[in-house]
Amino acid sequence: MIVGILQNENIDSINSWIAACKKKDLAYKVIDLTKNDWLENVQSEPFAFFLLRPSGNNQRFKALYDERVFIISKVLGYNVFPSYEECYIYENKRLQSYFLKANNIPHPETSVFYHHSDALNFIEKTTFPIVAKTNIGAAGSGVKIIKTKNAAKKYLKTAFKKGGIRRRLGPNRVTGSPKKWFIKAVQDPSYFRSKIKAYLTSYGDAQKGFVIFQKFVPHKFEWRVIKIGESYFAHKKLAYKGKASGVKQKEFTDPPKKLLTFCKDICDSHNFQSMSIDLFEDSHGGYMVNELQTIWGHKADPVTGSFYRLAVNGVPGRYLFKNNQWVFEEGDYNTNESCDLRLDTALQLFGLKP
Repeated sequence: MIVGILQNENIDSINSWIAACKKKDLAYKVIDLTKNDWLENVQSEPFAFFLLRPSGNNQRFKALYDERVFIISKVLGYNVFPSYEECYIYENKRLQSYFLKANNIPHPETSVFYHHSDALNFIEKTTFPIVAKTNIGAAGSGVKIIKTKNAAKKYLKTAFKKGGIRRRLGPNRVTGSPKKWFIKAVQDPSYFRSKIKAYLTSYGDAQKGFVIFQKFVPHKFEWRVIKIGESYFAHKKLAYKGKASGVKQKEFTDPPKKLLTFCKDICDSHNFQSMSIDLFEDSHGGYMVNELQTIWGHKADPVTGSFYRLAVNGVPGRYLFKNNQWVFEEGDYNTNESCDLRLDTALQLFGLKP
């Protein structure tokens, strides 16, 4: 048995998939999906399934990846993990807003405007602050809290009449450590070059001709709930300066079972097998979905080095839904950026021995 790993424009983005395959002594072949011969390579072996790592840094490569996975999955009929739908929703905030609204999933009110006049009419009537987002952009990049009407008008002018909205240039200055970044860059020049290339690519990918505005929801934290197969994980992402996106501070506490059930219902309804859901708590004790991401951040704990994403009373683990109730199981199931568990899930999903 051989599996295919579909690389995006960033060669390092698939390292965790490669490591997961090696741990299982599973034969694999990397296919660069950005190359002209991608289709010939896809059909070159009797692949059992394909492991995906969609692009999340550049609109051009994001579109390329989505289009080619559509052919692989929907036209040629190959099994892919995560699914094409999970891949397509990833880093597409316009589509996410349509998806949430069409499925009556509670979420902060979101408006997408392709006409300057429509957007201007909106800001004349709305209540500030509002949140502006770029369609693509992880770790808080492209998210801006707009506090006044004049600031919103300037944002519109940049989006429709000037060079477009640009995302952050360089590492996250709010939560990152410039000193650590500099030391690592000096020690590993290849890391430095790859990061600089990624930052310049992201910054050069300006969004022009449309805007995404979201109702501002005051919050001290977001819940992040992760579903991988039958396993569920959750923790709080603590807010800094009004934003939890891109903030690395976490709080591990036993999540409400109502929260886990809310997310399970969404995933079950849409057959999501590898999904991270960021949510706000509303004033009535319910939940609102802020974002859906099939790829999510996996910074290791600075003390333990562990990647765990759920801990109850300091004990890492996961939740499973058994016999109509949530059951906690102790263990670190998020090793290797959760790709070990995700590979097990893919093997089980496609009827292969993990």
